[in-house]
Amino acid sequence: MPRRWLDHLLPWLLLAALATPLAALLWNHFEDAAGADTLPWRHPWALLLLPACLLIAWVSFHLRARRAGAFAHSQVAALAAMPRGLFAHLASLPAVLRIVAVALLAVALTRPQTYRTIQREVESVDIMIVLDLSKSMEETDLLRNRLDAGQRTIRDFLRRRDSTDVRDKREQDRIGLVVFAQQAMVQCPLTLDYRSLDQIVANLAIGDVPEMGTAIGDALALGLGTLKRSKADDPANPPSKVVILLSDGDSNMVTQFAPPEATELAVDMGVKVFTILLGEEQAGGPFGSPYAVNPELMKKIAADTGGMFFRAADQETLDQSFRRVRETLQKARRVETGQVLAHELYPIFLAPAMVLLLLEAALRLSRLRRFP
Repeated sequence: MPRRWLDHLLPWLLLAALATPLAALLWNHFEDAAGADTLPWRHPWALLLLPACLLIAWVSFHLRARRAGAFAHSQVAALAAMPRGLFAHLASLPAVLRIVAVALLAVALTRPQTYRTIQREVESVDIMIVLDLSKSMEETDLLRNRLDAGQRTIRDFLRRRDSTDVRDKREQDRIGLVVFAQQAMVQCPLTLDYRSLDQIVANLAIGDVPEMGTAIGDALALGLGTLKRSKADDPANPPSKVVILLSDGDSNMVTQFAPPEATELAVDMGVKVFTILLGEEQAGGPFGSPYAVNPELMKKIAADTGGMFFRAADQETLDQSFRRVRETLQKARRVETGQVLAHELYPIFLAPAMVLLLLEAALRLSRLRRFP
């Protein structure tokens, strides 16, 4: 009877003898690796697998032993009275190794990670692009037409800022889009998602807003209002907000703000307006066109706000205009605080689990193999 009681207790003692020091050793190593960094567990629900280890232990230590096959022998009592060797007492060791390995795998599945807090200085400017969608933008004095030329240049401007090289320079420019014709509309608020904005620009078409008219004043004021609501100002630095206005410059519609009023608003806010004139002064060939450009208004807006005026008579000049705008933008520096992944700690638990499973397989195929 005492031996039978010991047979039932011995597997649990082996489990405790192996799991306790191993858990203490791994946990000390885990704490040393984690250090003082933030330690989230990515999948904490995986710890629910730990109670399954008790079920595996009960099946391995008791249920399987009851159902195991046995040799018939005429002297069972005599055999039972004989002393047992060391390996007889370690018969349950493979099962113990498996149980501990499963527990370690459960902890590894939680994906413990360390994050460290970093601060970085970024350069940024809020840019509101104001694009003309009036009927005159269908003129073909630029490649395909004025609107298409403007779209391709804006998209190239966005792609350059979405490149890896720009991110390495720690530039975090927020860019928004206002479109206008007879009316003005915010097509995209200020955003760092350049790819989504690129798709918005690509899908623009004449008719997205009523096209019979050009309300430059209203569009400029709407862009300025969007910039005013942004939170990008750093008290230690002057405002870093600009408007890039692309139009043929022929304003013939006013709803709330005439161009001089919008220009005065930009001056009061300290926002520079860079104006890009799309098209030739004599559009539509030698006989002219009812949609000829008006550069004087664009020049005045840029001069009054401290910006720059660019004439885009062809695609190459238009691209150069955007490059010069990009070079002259005054960046505001600010400090951003964030967290970055420092280390993945699950290998601390995964590696010993794999070793235990390999050791279990080796024992089951060698000295501790069961017969039958």
